[in-house]
Amino acid sequence: MARLLNRNNGAKVLAFFMALLLWLHVTGETLPADNAEVIRPFSNVPLSWRNLDERMQLSEIPAEIDIVLRGAAVAIEGMAPDELEVFVDLRGLGEGQHRLTPNAVVPRGVSVISYRPQQVVVLLTETIVQQKPVSLEIKGQPAAGLVMGEARLNPGYIFVHGTRALLPKVYQVKASVDVSDTAADFRQLVEVQPLDEAGETVRGVTLNPPQIEVLVPVSKPRREVPVRVQLEGEPARGFQIRQVNVTPETVMLQGLENELKRLAEVLTLPVSVAGATANIVKEISITVPDTVEVTGSGKVVTVEVIIEPR
Repeated sequence: MARLLNRNNGAKVLAFFMALLLWLHVTGETLPADNAEVIRPFSNVPLSWRNLDERMQLSEIPAEIDIVLRGAAVAIEGMAPDELEVFVDLRGLGEGQHRLTPNAVVPRGVSVISYRPQQVVVLLTETIVQQKPVSLEIKGQPAAGLVMGEARLNPGYIFVHGTRALLPKVYQVKASVDVSDTAADFRQLVEVQPLDEAGETVRGVTLNPPQIEVLVPVSKPRREVPVRVQLEGEPARGFQIRQVNVTPETVMLQGLENELKRLAEVLTLPVSVAGATANIVKEISITVPDTVEVTGSGKVVTVEVIIEPR
């Protein structure tokens, strides 16, 4: 009896699957094929690199490569070439030409069947470094009546990295700023360019740092003028002025250029010597137009008038 029941169960299972297949055939449905294995080629996949020694420069490498993958259809069919990462490992390689087998980063369950070409040729050249001063080109002029001071660069020297073939082509490294109509100190981060003797950019070299800070002081112009002492009155009868001294003898003025040009000297306030019989030493102010500033020691000077008998 048990054997009979077992035979009936097997028949039932077989009948179930046959009925399922018949139903799928009639309805047009098929069993999922997501796990079916497929082989697919990818063309023009970007080729990158890893582990390039900082002392080396990659001079030649193919831009793209073809690759053939095998794996589940669900993992491969939706891929685009730019989603694949194919690279060559440059670890430990020195200057010269190298023939390398590519590597690829692919999803789990996917494998690489082949690359075309199977090996790629790369060229590494050693990078050398030179320190060069930065040349600054200043374009334009500040606002009317103002002048530029001496520009300051930070840093004033930069390092140029390049191959033995390229580095001698770098005639100068140059920064350029435009101060047109600037009415205050000009400060800016500026890109530095490696130029050859013709003024053309040298490609393939790198600069460290690639930018510098440029400070161009912009202010009213200055002019140094002498101080003249104004005296009032006459010494006492039988005495005379032998010498007049003033400290400082000159002062620095700051103002708009057209105003400074009109000032050949500055005068002190009047110093009275009326009835003097002895030397006079006095601190006294100088007079300047309201639109002109006195820098440094300010508007006070020391006047010494030496009085002697006739």
